[in-house]
Amino acid sequence: MSDTDMPRLLEPGKRDGRDPNALSFREARPASICEVASWPDRLEAVANELSKSCGVNLPKGPGGFTAGGGKRLCWLAFGRFLVISEDATTTAALKERISTDDGSVVDLGHARYGVRIEGEKAAAVLNKAVAIDLDIAAFPAGALAQAPIHHIPVLIMRLDDARFDVFAPSSLAQAFVDWLEDAAQEFGYHIGAPGGLS
Repeated sequence: MSDTDMPRLLEPGKRDGRDPNALSFREARPASICEVASWPDRLEAVANELSKSCGVNLPKGPGGFTAGGGKRLCWLAFGRFLVISEDATTTAALKERISTDDGSVVDLGHARYGVRIEGEKAAAVLNKAVAIDLDIAAFPAGALAQAPIHHIPVLIMRLDDARFDVFAPSSLAQAFVDWLEDAAQEFGYHIGAPGGLS
């Protein structure tokens, strides 16, 4: 998707709070996002095709993601996957490769708004609303969780010790950004230019 396709809710260059260098936020704008669901008896076929098409191994199970080659393969729940990609053709390619006899592919590119949260206090700011232990020992790199933030259903992905990507429904993105900036006041933050998955 292009920059003109999605609203710009985070204002690049903005600095606020006690220490503006404590946290950084930026819009995370992959080129495509799709949800893939397998029919109950076709999970193995769909999972194998996803791994092959994305060029990455499957996560060990629900609640994790793997990444490589500009793609993330996320296992959300039994029979439900999310593919986030820097390649704008990924969703269309998966629609061709996954038979409707095996499952379905739904384009979510315009339905999700991503934010990269980075800094030593990244987990702390999320834990103001998320009742999940985000300590690195309990929620390591490659872990994901679906949780409500300020009554907004979001997907939280841990990239490493100090970086998370959070995807919210586009229709509720403004409410999520408002919450995030307010929650981060205690620590301070600055906003960078939009970017992709790297």
